[in-house]
Amino acid sequence: CLHTFMDAMRFFVSGEGTKVAVALREEAYNTICDLLVMFCNQLNSNPNPLLHRLVYEPDQDMQDMLNKFIQDYVFFDEDEEDHDEHSKIEELHKRRNFLASYCKLIVYNMIPTKSAADVFKHYVRYYNDYGDIIKTTLGKARDINKTNCALTMQLSLNKLYNELVAEKGNNRTVDDITPIKELAKRFALSFGLDAVKNREAITALHRAGILFAITPPDGEELDPTGPPPNLPYLEILLEFTNKLLRQDKKVVLTFLDVKLPAGMPSSRGEDWQPLLLYRNSLLHGETDQVPVTSKRAYTRRKKDQMI
Repeated sequence: CLHTFMDAMRFFVSGEGTKVAVALREEAYNTICDLLVMFCNQLNSNPNPLLHRLVYEPDQDMQDMLNKFIQDYVFFDEDEEDHDEHSKIEELHKRRNFLASYCKLIVYNMIPTKSAADVFKHYVRYYNDYGDIIKTTLGKARDINKTNCALTMQLSLNKLYNELVAEKGNNRTVDDITPIKELAKRFALSFGLDAVKNREAITALHRAGILFAITPPDGEELDPTGPPPNLPYLEILLEFTNKLLRQDKKVVLTFLDVKLPAGMPSSRGEDWQPLLLYRNSLLHGETDQVPVTSKRAYTRRKKDQMI
């Protein structure tokens, strides 16, 4: 039975608290990926109804397990002294195959596009090793659905930002956010020059980014006099502003003003600078002026140093 066999492979990949040999875990991962392709939902279009019963769709637990596998076995920094040059090449080839198998599930629409967020977030850091695979996956995902792809880019940036906050807390600096901005620039360039073709996707990305920036983390204690804790994220989102059409800048600006009433505190404190920078980028070429004197309830009671 296919499902019984897949359950066995799932056990070997996950380990489930037992010690499973690395080679067996890797082989089980490859087997699952191959069988998901072979028994995908495209069988439903086959004229033979008996084949329809063979369709196997991965549940969320399996998707999470496959993602964890590539995070553990693909995206890690290898000790340079552990292997000779030949072994390093072989290991890299093996890891590239692991990643390609996972990305194939995405581009063939066997798992949701958003599953690529944890792949896309490594685009810049591991560009030399996997840049071509990730770039191809980005292109294919965009072909499937431009808006979903843009929102997946946005999700990957959110993940990196949250990881930075978890690691550095309130001690993070401008330099800490630079790698995330570099990734945002790379994503923005991938949209090309046709702003009309991508307008819906880019606008959706900005809306999602604004919501992330103004929404406090779960359990975060807020201060009614300061900016949202994630407001510095707007400096990352700013990298996509030049991809908006002029009329769409107005749409995004209106959305921003509804969610976070326009303007800065009269002091124009440093904590509010990301909003000023982002809003000015949306106003570029317009005659509107940046309003002032607006205090909004959104940040921590401690006025911590922000980026």
